[in-house]
Amino acid sequence: MHSRINLFLRHSFLVAMIAVGLAFPGTSVLAQSLASSFKEREQIIEALQEGGHILIIRHERTEVPSRKDDYARAPDDCTVQRNLSIAGVAGAQETGVVLRALSIKVGRVITSPMCRSAETARYMFGVDYETDRRLMHHEPKGDRTLDVAAEEVRALLAELAPGLPDANIALVSHFGSIFRVSDLNLSEGEIGVLRLDEDGQVTAVGQFMGSDLAPFARRVLSDSE
Repeated sequence: MHSRINLFLRHSFLVAMIAVGLAFPGTSVLAQSLASSFKEREQIIEALQEGGHILIIRHERTEVPSRKDDYARAPDDCTVQRNLSIAGVAGAQETGVVLRALSIKVGRVITSPMCRSAETARYMFGVDYETDRRLMHHEPKGDRTLDVAAEEVRALLAELAPGLPDANIALVSHFGSIFRVSDLNLSEGEIGVLRLDEDGQVTAVGQFMGSDLAPFARRVLSDSE
């Protein structure tokens, strides 16, 4: 109940600020900024509803303080790496609800096998996901440098580019590789939207948190009640 009230208040505040900007042009930079942001999010929703995009996702929020990753162990050994926090689990679930409410179809989910990424995929999209080591975190003290890790993600994108399906494809990975291939600076749990040319060239369309789209999802859910 509290989360539904908060979403309603946030949406009402945004509408009010836009109205102020329209009533007093030039007097509210904040209102203009909010209106622009609102429009950009609408455009992202429309693009994703059409399909054929890559959702490149940085794993959700992690424990603080946290154990360090031990790259000598198996990537799915959750006892020797940084894992999702309770807030991260909730955030992944919330984003999943938002995407489904907005009829944003994701036909395929591919994730780094590291626990924080795989758990993000599971809580956001369900149990039907694939793992691919090319989406793994680079090894800071190993041969798999950030350059190598980024090239492996580019190779995966090139494989996915020809004939992207009507639904979108979600990739769950880590900050360094995502930044190298897209120039998007994503927070934990944030999603980048990519468009791929047939040769695998990447164009970043935008980025968002699940909570950014929650007011739109709330309207859809309210209309269906």
